[in-house]
Amino acid sequence: MGFEDFFGNRPVVELLRDMMARDRLPHALLLSGPPGVGKYTLAQMLAKAIHCLDQKNDFCGHCRSCRSIGLADDRWAAVEEAEQEREKLTRRPREIPLLIQHHPDVVLLPPNGPLRLFQIEQARSLKEALAFVPAGGRTKIFLLPEADRMDAAAANSLLKSLEEPPPHTLLALTASSEAALLPTIRSRCVPLWLGPLPRKQVAAFLEKAGAGRDEEERLLRAAVSQGCPGRALRMDLEHYLQVRDSLLAMLQAGLEAKNFAALFAEAQKLASQKEGLENLLGVLYSLLQDILHIETRANGEPLRNADRPKTLMQIARVLGADRVAQAAAGLGSVERNLRRNVPTQISLEALVVSLAPVRSKS
Repeated sequence: MGFEDFFGNRPVVELLRDMMARDRLPHALLLSGPPGVGKYTLAQMLAKAIHCLDQKNDFCGHCRSCRSIGLADDRWAAVEEAEQEREKLTRRPREIPLLIQHHPDVVLLPPNGPLRLFQIEQARSLKEALAFVPAGGRTKIFLLPEADRMDAAAANSLLKSLEEPPPHTLLALTASSEAALLPTIRSRCVPLWLGPLPRKQVAAFLEKAGAGRDEEERLLRAAVSQGCPGRALRMDLEHYLQVRDSLLAMLQAGLEAKNFAALFAEAQKLASQKEGLENLLGVLYSLLQDILHIETRANGEPLRNADRPKTLMQIARVLGADRVAQAAAGLGSVERNLRRNVPTQISLEALVVSLAPVRSKS
């Protein structure tokens, strides 16, 4: 076990190992890339390698340090458990900053709560914790996954921690949207970009993990996850296909502009399932990208939703390449609605109904 088990992005992995070997790790790292590409996994591996008791510049995965750090490998399970424990302590759990610490020198500060946000209380706790020296005499590591999910107050507090960090600390931030971070935060971190993997490589990862019934399903998972192995592994493929087909039916109903009954029925069904608007946006963006791919006759990677080529071609013929930008702008409005807590059903209906006049003008 070690860095060799990390799938893809070898240049980034080797760069980190080289930094460790030369004792040149910076005080702050920013691992950016699409969700599920392995940013948090690599940050966890780095923490294990720094504190591993048996290996240097790598990790064994079996020593006491590796095992304790590995308790947070499944971040979602670790956060859920920590939130449950926090709720037992007080009637106002959000007033207590969420910090997960299985190893004395590795602290996880994850986004939490209903909106999954990095909270100001966590940023203040981080600032206080930076003053303590490592318990084991090595580097004290603070992991901040999805650091782009923070408000202005938390970002400004984090910036103060990055301006003059103690020499014995390492802050490892991950972000899916690097641009969402303050420029001053980005400038104080060494940036490392992790790109999506080829589909066959993701399929190989899934096969090794024992996921997927056969190669066809593994390749479909790789396609709809956009080359991100973590997302491909965690996704409920059957649920994704159901949501995707509902959105396709809505798009078709909106473009036909004849009878909106089917449109409203599908929107109501998705809303009744309490499907997250953020997830729906991701699916809609993937559909628009496929439509643009068809209209521009782009070469290279096959369609992400490769199991629905006929439906996508029908929508592409009606929508046209020139109108995809208009539809994408509509998705931008839906994304703003997400931050304003506009109901999912209203946001979807407004988006798809707005496509109806597009055809009448064409």
